[in-house]
Amino acid sequence: MTENEESKLLRVVGVEPVLMSDLEEFIEIAALHCYLENNEIFTLYNVPLEIARAIEKLNNPVSEEQLNSLNDSRESLYDVLLLLAPKLRELKNSIKKVVIDSYDANKGVYNASILMKIDGISLRKKMIPSHAIFISLLFNKPIYVTREVLEISKMLNPLSDEFFREEE
Repeated sequence: MTENEESKLLRVVGVEPVLMSDLEEFIEIAALHCYLENNEIFTLYNVPLEIARAIEKLNNPVSEEQLNSLNDSRESLYDVLLLLAPKLRELKNSIKKVVIDSYDANKGVYNASILMKIDGISLRKKMIPSHAIFISLLFNKPIYVTREVLEISKMLNPLSDEFFREEE
């Protein structure tokens, strides 16, 4: 990535999953608030529940006893990845960063790129942003949002960032 491209990036300094349900608690939906270095919030909606829950576990590790008290005692792929993360050293060393770098207006979705270097070869793979964020958080790698994507998100969601901040 060139120096000019780097200047167009905003670093994500925190990620907070938001789980919501309807009044009868039949439907659960998830979003991710990505807190940026410039104090703005970039929000991803329609995030898979499993990803939001896995990121919540990364942010707030729970004991085995607390895990067993949850409704579903089965583990997801993300739970297994959380368990295996310390053993995946080669993958961790290959990943350089994640950049949420585009918006597909036809599909109404954001795209992320995961930048890796494997055997001396630099690779950029397009990913679902929530998945790329999970991988980045799992291996403690930097996450960025392009300024262009942030501006697009503001046009799509005209609510101010203050709407999403908790009252102190």
